[in-house]
Amino acid sequence: MISKYDKILVGILAALVIPFVAYALLLQAGDWLGNAAERSITFEPRTIALIAICLNVLPMNYFRRAYHNKSLRGLVIGTMGLALVWFVYFGRDLLNAGG
Repeated sequence: MISKYDKILVGILAALVIPFVAYALLLQAGDWLGNAAERSITFEPRTIALIAICLNVLPMNYFRRAYHNKSLRGLVIGTMGLALVWFVYFGRDLLNAGG
């Protein structure tokens, strides 16, 4: 039986919502850790953003197991788009860091 939620748009929305929510939660967790340790603990924004994008593997596994192939395709498209944006935004810093 094909689910009514097996649509490319569902995957793209999941690919966008999950990293944005995860980024906000990771920022809050960093602030909470800094306050708990009573010292300044900061994480690089590019690292937090990359971790947030990588959290898309969780719905990817769900869509794969539930045979939501169209949603999985949308999720992969959205994740690749976010990874491209991440690399364009932070890539210059990474490429110039060595020399």
